[in-house]
Amino acid sequence: MRPLRLAVMLEQALEVGGGFQQPLNDLLWLRDWAAKSGNEIVVYSPHPKTLEILKEFGVAGSLLKFGVLDYLFLFLKYCGPFDLVQIVLKWKSPFERALIRGGIDVVHFTSTSKRHLLLYELPFIITIFDGCHRDAPEFPEVRTFGEFERREILFGLASTKAAVVIVNAPELIDDLSRRYAMERGRAVCIPFSPSAYVGQSAPAAADDAAVLAKYRLESGYLFYPAQFWPHKNHMTLLAALAQLRERGVTERLVLCGSDRGGRDKIDAAIRSYGLSDQISIIGFVESAELGALYRSAAALVMPSYFGPTNLPPLEAWAVGTPVIYPEAFKAQAGDAALLFDYDDPRSLADAIVSLRAEGMRERLSEAGHVRLAQFAEETKAGHREFARHLERLKHRLALTAR
Repeated sequence: MRPLRLAVMLEQALEVGGGFQQPLNDLLWLRDWAAKSGNEIVVYSPHPKTLEILKEFGVAGSLLKFGVLDYLFLFLKYCGPFDLVQIVLKWKSPFERALIRGGIDVVHFTSTSKRHLLLYELPFIITIFDGCHRDAPEFPEVRTFGEFERREILFGLASTKAAVVIVNAPELIDDLSRRYAMERGRAVCIPFSPSAYVGQSAPAAADDAAVLAKYRLESGYLFYPAQFWPHKNHMTLLAALAQLRERGVTERLVLCGSDRGGRDKIDAAIRSYGLSDQISIIGFVESAELGALYRSAAALVMPSYFGPTNLPPLEAWAVGTPVIYPEAFKAQAGDAALLFDYDDPRSLADAIVSLRAEGMRERLSEAGHVRLAQFAEETKAGHREFARHLERLKHRLALTAR
C-alpha cells in the first residue's frame, strides 16, 4: 500500500497567538508520525513568514494562497445552493486542483478553515478550537456583519462532512454533537500543549534579563498575553486593579498582543482609572521572548470569556508560573489555578490578593506541573487515536485510488 500523502494547512498568521502556536504543535507531531509510519506530509501556508518560521524546525513548506476564483467559489458556497452546479458541471476550485496536482490524498486543516468549503473531491480533517459564537454571541467579533452566520455554515458543514474532527476538550465533542449532529466516533480529543517556544525554552538568567530590559520591565508583574478583542475582557482586569489600589494594593500589569480593534477603549480606561504608571503594554512580542516573560511574572491573569480551554495557562504551568483563571473553565484548570468570576472585578481582585498568601505561589506552581503532566498523557492518547484514524483513511482511500 502506497504512503498516505497528507496536506497540512497552516493558515493562521503568527500574530494570532495561540491560534498559530497550537497548529505548529500539531504539525511537529505529524512530522514525527509520518517519519515513523512511512507516510508523507506536505505543508502549505498562505503566509510567507510562516514558511520562514518552519525552517527553524527543519520543516519545508509551500506557499498556497487564495486566487480570485477561489473567492468566487467561496462566495457561491456561502450563498448557496452551489452544490448542484458542482455536481452537474464537476467544477473544482483552483485551490483543490492544486492539491490534486500535488498528489494529496487528505487535507488536514489545523484550524477551522473556510477552505474546506472549496473541497469537492478530497476528504478532509478539520480542527475546531471552540464554539464561542454559540457560547457568547453577545460579543461583536462573533456576531456582527454576518460573522455568526458564517461560522454556523463553517461549523455545521465541517463537523458533519469531515472524516475526522480534532477538538481540544471533551465538552466540545458534546457541543458539536448536540448542535450540529456530528458523529461522535469521528471526533478526536487532543488537548492543547505549551507552544514549542515556551515548553522547550530553558531558563537563562542573562537572556531573561535581556528581554526584560528590552521592554523596560522588572520581574514580579501580572502578565496577560492576549490580542485586544472585547472578549479577552481586559476591562474587568483593569477594574480589578483599580479596586486593589483603593485597598492600598498596587499591582503592576504587563499586556502583550496585537490590536484587533479594542486597544483604544483599553487605553481610555487606563487613563480613566489612573493606572498608567502600573501598566505596560508592549504590543506583539516575538515567540522566542514569551518564555522569559512568563518566567518573570508573578502570575498569569487571564479573564477571557472564550474557552473552554486556552493555551496561556499551559504555558504558565510549563515554567512554574501561577495561574489566575475564570471559574467557568475549571474543567481545564482543576486545582492548578486561583479561580474567579469573570463578570466580577471584585472577585478577580480577591484572587490576586490570594496569590500573595504564604505558600500559595509554591502550591500553584506544583499543581500546575501535575496538571500539565495529566494533559500530556491525554495528548499522547489523542495522538494514538488520531494515528488510528489516519491509518483507517489510508486503507479506505487505497480502495478508491485515482
